[in-house]
Amino acid sequence: MKKLLFIPILPLLSLAVSFDDIQKDITNSLTYKLTQKQVKLSKQKLNQTKSKNYGSLDVEYDAIHFKDQPFTYIKIPPIVDTTSNLSDKNHFIAQIKYSYPLFTGYAISNMIEKSKLEYIKEKLNLNNVKRMLILQTADIYSKIYALKEKIKALNVAKKALISSKEKALGFYNAGLLDKSKVDEIEAKYYEILADIQNATSQKNALLNTLSYILNKKIDKIDSITTLDVTTPNFQNRPDVKMIKQTLKIASKDLMVAKSSKYPQVGLEVALKREGDNFSITKNDYQNIDKSYVALAVKYNIFSGGAKKAQIEMAKIAKESAVLFYNDYLNKIKTEYNNDKNSFNALKYQLESAKKEIVARKSYYDYIQAKFNEGLADSSDLNDAISRLALAKAKKESINSKLFLLSIKLKVNGGDL
Repeated sequence: MKKLLFIPILPLLSLAVSFDDIQKDITNSLTYKLTQKQVKLSKQKLNQTKSKNYGSLDVEYDAIHFKDQPFTYIKIPPIVDTTSNLSDKNHFIAQIKYSYPLFTGYAISNMIEKSKLEYIKEKLNLNNVKRMLILQTADIYSKIYALKEKIKALNVAKKALISSKEKALGFYNAGLLDKSKVDEIEAKYYEILADIQNATSQKNALLNTLSYILNKKIDKIDSITTLDVTTPNFQNRPDVKMIKQTLKIASKDLMVAKSSKYPQVGLEVALKREGDNFSITKNDYQNIDKSYVALAVKYNIFSGGAKKAQIEMAKIAKESAVLFYNDYLNKIKTEYNNDKNSFNALKYQLESAKKEIVARKSYYDYIQAKFNEGLADSSDLNDAISRLALAKAKKESINSKLFLLSIKLKVNGGDL
């Protein structure tokens, strides 16, 4: 008899995700992927614009059946007054035509350059979307971490309350403590339980949001590390680069508008045949071969001020882009400096929070010892436990804010 080998199937343990992992997973975001499609679309628009520089080759075949046979009147008074047929009722035309814009006032070349700039801008926008997603996920990550540490502190407080409740029951059974004091500790215990459930609910909601943004299930996160603040380089930010591209695009728009001042010159070459049969080998009324070479010149001498208005609008758009760039640069510098000031202030708050924990722990140990001896009130013990838990949560909340600000200073300082 063969022995069956049973291999226990253990559930896959969900690993804690670090913020470095999250930054790598940014490209899995559907928002990021959608922006990637916009980059590809911009690339195809560039290819479409480039095609205008190569001219156009068209093949055409027309089969025409006239209701009446076409004819023309011939009158040379007083000698001739007659009609003459122009073609058969069935008429066929075939042609291969090539058209090429010889000169457009530099409109096509400037439109191609503009499309190139727009393509570069879309690629920069992809980097900017990544920047914004990093900031968004960093904000959520820091909040999850703060809640996780708050839950940890509350669980420590819960264990302390369980221990205190057992001591209080012993005192009560020995007739050394009133029942109301035992109930007070139990009430505090359930208050802590409610706080844990509330914080857990908030944490799970944020984990769901993080999973949605990354398009990937995130169950738990790792620790945090506060990054060092380096010298900013705002010109390296993708959003600043995008605005600089907008300036270049505005310049090309102005050049395209100015191209209307120049004449338009086009060349057209065609191999063309017309006949009375499907294969166009017979024409009883005209010559079969009607191939040609044509040169066309078009120049607008009056447009009611439309050309001038178009040029002025392009100039205003360029000037507006310059103003927007300068204003945006001042804005991000101000935001960066404000974040840096907050970052430096939080460092002092962190040191204060550490000292507070030491003080709260010392006071809790003192009250607990007194309570165990029956010399302290249960309300004092509850207060000491609660304040110690709050101090620990406060410290980690400050740590989470420092982490978030360090990410913001790095990313918004141009170090993506």
